[in-house]
Amino acid sequence: MYVQFVILLVLLLLFILIMYYELRVSTSKLPKDVFRYFNFKSKKFMGRDVFTISPEAEQSDKVILYIHGGSYVGELEKYHWTFFKDIINATKATVIVPDYPLTPENTYLQVFKMMEPLYKKIIDNIKGKEFILMGDSAGAGLALALYQRNGKLKRRLPDKTILISPWLDVRMTNPAIDNINDPVLKKQLLKLSGKRYAGKNGLRSYLVNPVLGPTDKLKEIYILSGTKDILNPDAKEFAKKNKGKVDFIEFEDAIHNFPLMRHKSKVLHAKEGYEKILEIIEKGENVNV
Repeated sequence: MYVQFVILLVLLLLFILIMYYELRVSTSKLPKDVFRYFNFKSKKFMGRDVFTISPEAEQSDKVILYIHGGSYVGELEKYHWTFFKDIINATKATVIVPDYPLTPENTYLQVFKMMEPLYKKIIDNIKGKEFILMGDSAGAGLALALYQRNGKLKRRLPDKTILISPWLDVRMTNPAIDNINDPVLKKQLLKLSGKRYAGKNGLRSYLVNPVLGPTDKLKEIYILSGTKDILNPDAKEFAKKNKGKVDFIEFEDAIHNFPLMRHKSKVLHAKEGYEKILEIIEKGENVNV
């Protein structure tokens, strides 16, 4: 009986390892039309790629730092690039996309070792321009933690921060999570990647779980979340505790990362979510649903 248990445990660990690496999508597989129709630059920063994409002709004064999701283990995917192109075409903004370190090879310590100085470099270089911080899923959690960290350091904060289906607490202990039938995310896999990202003592850090972080500097924070997303309860609770600082924009029956799927007709509220993001980027006021 003990031997069978060990075998099952090993098989489970192998399955989880395979799932980790199935999430990996090479950032080198960039869409060809990114090069053809946009100004595209790829530069190394602390050994990692940082992509900058902007319109070829007219450019607005908006600069968006976008932090992609993927449970801290997945790289940029095709729908991210489609979303960037759509946002740039609609707003004429410049979008900066860092290829930050991923788990299980790295923890949040290595991520912030790169992202904190990158953030400082960006704000130092865009004086006089509107600065927007945006991210999805794990990237949205990282974006909020980066915001909180730079607030403590008394650095310039974003003019607007847009968090799409944010993962704000990797511990996943909110009992309301178990009441959601999420067709995209699996709680146990998320908890595993969250623990890897946190490392030895990170579960107590707001850099991993921004629900634990300082909220006194929060302003112009917009959260878009769907009720069929298991990350929804923590995001909703965070917004409720920070009413007046955080606008929680909820879409009934929408799935995880729905605003990134506007070209998929079967994804409920995808187009509305995308349009709401454009409205926030352009106006940033009175955008609640």
